[in-house]
Amino acid sequence: MNAAFSEGDGVAPYTDSRFTAYPSAFLTYSPGEKNQFQFSYSRRVDRPGISQMNPIRTSWSSPLTTFVGNPELEPQYTNSIEINYSRGTGIGMISVGTFYRRINDNIIRYTNPDPFEVNKTLVTYDNAEGENRYGAEFSAMVRPVKWWNINASSDVYYQTMTGYAFGEQVEVESVATNVRINNSFSVSDAVSIQLFAMYRGAREVIQYKFGPMYMVNAGFSWDILKDQGTISFRVNDIFNTLHFRLEATNYYATRGEFFWESRTANLSFSYRFKSGEVKIRKRGQRDSREMDAGEGF
Repeated sequence: MNAAFSEGDGVAPYTDSRFTAYPSAFLTYSPGEKNQFQFSYSRRVDRPGISQMNPIRTSWSSPLTTFVGNPELEPQYTNSIEINYSRGTGIGMISVGTFYRRINDNIIRYTNPDPFEVNKTLVTYDNAEGENRYGAEFSAMVRPVKWWNINASSDVYYQTMTGYAFGEQVEVESVATNVRINNSFSVSDAVSIQLFAMYRGAREVIQYKFGPMYMVNAGFSWDILKDQGTISFRVNDIFNTLHFRLEATNYYATRGEFFWESRTANLSFSYRFKSGEVKIRKRGQRDSREMDAGEGF
């Protein structure tokens, strides 16, 4: 990444230059058709968002709280090592695994006294020293009966995080859990019902404790007009439970809860105009272009 700003109108020159590699490696061993072991290593980057770097001070949430981004934020890098075992069964595929992840310069939110306004707090972002995660994960794509498909995943991990709060080094430990399950029920060849649920357990960072989050969605689809049209109806967050809760004890006691307009209903109709012929024609054109481009290699 390269960036440069010229001097002018009182703006000091600024340059930034980076070169970073993101290697990945996978080693797979299959002792049989239904069993597979995999070892993998990967490195990825998560760059800060615009709101996390925006230096403009705002007080949109509370008159006693100022939000400001940090333009000097560094990207956070994650190095992952995973070992997985997958097995095919008569009803689908099941996978279990364990992992270790090291996150360097992880981006977290901090609350500090506002240096420019007395009796106000300043909420901003900064890079912590690092974070370690040791955990296990499970996933399954199964069909226990002809009319029922299940796609589920879950992970649980032990997390340690180190950073600075008010000039003091702080280390926190917590156990985090995530669960997602999607069910599809075939009522007939034309009608199907979907049921989705998710749960994210409580977790802790340098200054905050976050409460659990969960929700349930449901919907159905009905193919009509000789399978060229589809009527769909979906309700998100049926029980209106998707709330964000936080608690802080460093600096001063804080409790907060945020509500999204997550409980929504959607009714839609779609119609496909000879979609099969169009897909076949496009695929043929693409294959022809790829053959032309590959001549001489």
